[in-house]
Amino acid sequence: MRVVVVGAGIVGLASAYTLRAAGADVRCLDAGEPMGARSAGDTRIFRVAHGDPELVAEARRASELWDDWSLTAGRTFVGGERLVVSGPRVPAWSAAMTAAGAIHRVARGALHDPAGGVLDLAGAGAFLAATVRPERAQVTGIDADGTVHLADGGAEQADAVVVAAGAGTPALVGPLGIDVPAELEHHARFTFAGPAGRPCHLDGRPDGPLASTYQHRTASGHWAVGGHLPDADTAWELGADEVARRSRAAVVDHVRRHLPSLDPEPVTELRCTPIRGAGDGVHRARAGAVHVVWGDNLAKLAPRLGELIAADVVGDTPVAAGGRDHAP
Repeated sequence: MRVVVVGAGIVGLASAYTLRAAGADVRCLDAGEPMGARSAGDTRIFRVAHGDPELVAEARRASELWDDWSLTAGRTFVGGERLVVSGPRVPAWSAAMTAAGAIHRVARGALHDPAGGVLDLAGAGAFLAATVRPERAQVTGIDADGTVHLADGGAEQADAVVVAAGAGTPALVGPLGIDVPAELEHHARFTFAGPAGRPCHLDGRPDGPLASTYQHRTASGHWAVGGHLPDADTAWELGADEVARRSRAAVVDHVRRHLPSLDPEPVTELRCTPIRGAGDGVHRARAGAVHVVWGDNLAKLAPRLGELIAADVVGDTPVAAGGRDHAP
């Protein structure tokens, strides 16, 4: 079976890797560098904690698969830092974890997720790319019969196509009748020097202009801090530089007041372009031979998404044409 995977971010690479393991002949294409765009940066937060029991269950399965990949690669992809969740979402997230049978505890109003930790995203991407060997090629169109059109005028005929192309997905699959949200926004997180030996933290309490914040260790030993600004401050029309400036001001102020152990002058920044209002959740759809996956905060679920997509493609267990699942 010949499969073309469009997109060499963490989800595209995970899909290609799992499809290869299932015996498919896979070609993975990306217009840019592997692990660029939304998969850029060295670390993310892995968590089992979610507000939906189904997502909790899928994250638990992802945790098992991350362990499998770690054994194969000979390096640990999810650290043992743990995760603390604070703010108004704690009761609902605790209820979801209880419903899914996930170990956790709530103490002093905070939820503690012992399976959470720092995800070595760059290491995982390098491990997958070494097997998948993605190619640099721009895809300009995809037909429902599995024909992939390339910018150089060539075409690739496949038995199945997997589209995990991030911001490029809407334009590629819209002509197939699959409606993927196309409105993007700008986001930036920042790293600070200082003690990094603490759990990852998601804080849903507002602080100044920030509706919520997150923080975790980076591979370099710095501490990453990000926050979510109002829509008016992250709009695409403002441009990445302006949104980064507004984000920097708000996050630095947060660090000065709440994280005094950190040097408040950022060491580095990381920019990305999430789908506006997507939040947690995974969306999948199919049109003919084309399988599509999209969403935000997907890195932590990458091995599970690869497993599901491979089952759809090789096992022919698809989502209904044009339909979508709001969890994996």
